[in-house]
Amino acid sequence: MNDTVVLRMPNEGQIGGFEIRRFIQKYLRVGLVISVSFHALAIGAYYFAVYLASREVPPPVRVVYRNITELGVPPSISGEKPPPMLKIALLKLALRAAIPKPVPEEMAPNEQLIPNQAEIKEYFNARMDSAVRGDLSMEGVEIKPEILMEEEPPPPDKYISYEQTPQIVKRVNPTYPDIARSAEVGGKVVVQFFVDKKGNVKNAKAVKADPKGLGFEEAAVEAIMQWKFTPALQRENPVGVWVSQTITFEIK
Repeated sequence: MNDTVVLRMPNEGQIGGFEIRRFIQKYLRVGLVISVSFHALAIGAYYFAVYLASREVPPPVRVVYRNITELGVPPSISGEKPPPMLKIALLKLALRAAIPKPVPEEMAPNEQLIPNQAEIKEYFNARMDSAVRGDLSMEGVEIKPEILMEEEPPPPDKYISYEQTPQIVKRVNPTYPDIARSAEVGGKVVVQFFVDKKGNVKNAKAVKADPKGLGFEEAAVEAIMQWKFTPALQRENPVGVWVSQTITFEIK
C-alpha cells in the first residue's frame, strides 16, 4: 500500500498574480527576520570573543621572603624623620674540616684506681663490725636526718589525668555544731580537698555551705581532714587529684 501525500494550495486553479505577490511578501518578511537574527548573533559572538581576548590575566601571587636586616625603618606615627638604620655586619665563619693528629701510644696503668664491689662490701662490713664492738670512733662524723620535701598540691583548676578515682578506706563523721543543734537546723556543705599519692587529705576547704555561719563549714573540714583514701591511679601509678565531697547535716 502506497501512502501518497498531496499538498494543495488554497484556491488551486484560481491563482493569479495578486495571490503570488501576497505569498512572496509574507515569506520574504519571515526570511528577512531569520537572516537579521542570525547575522546579529554572529556579530555578537565575534565581539564577545574579542572582549575575552582583550582582558588582562592577573599575574600569579608571588611570596618573597626577606631577611630582617633588609627591611627598612617603619614609618613614624608622629611624622618625625626616623633615625638612620644601622648596618649589621653578618658574621662569616670559615668552616674547616678537623684533621686528626697522631700522638704517641701510651699504655694504660695496671693500677686499680676504683675499688670493685667485693672490696667495697668488705670495707663496709669491717666498719660495721668495728662500730658494733665500739672500736670505731664517731668523732667528727655528723649524722643529718633525712628531710623529705612534701610536694605542694597543684591549683584546683589544673587538669590532672587519672583512670581510677580515689576510694574511701577511713571515714570520720563530722561533729554536729552546738548552735545548729540548739536551733534544730540542718545544713549542707561542699568541701574541696586534695588526695595525695599516699591517700592523705590536704588543703581541705569549704567552697559552699547552706546555711552559713552556724559552724557547718568548720565541722565538715575537720572531719574530712581525718579521712583516708586509696590514691587515684594513672597507668597503675598513684597520682594526686582534687576531690569534692558533699557533707549533709540532719537533725534526727
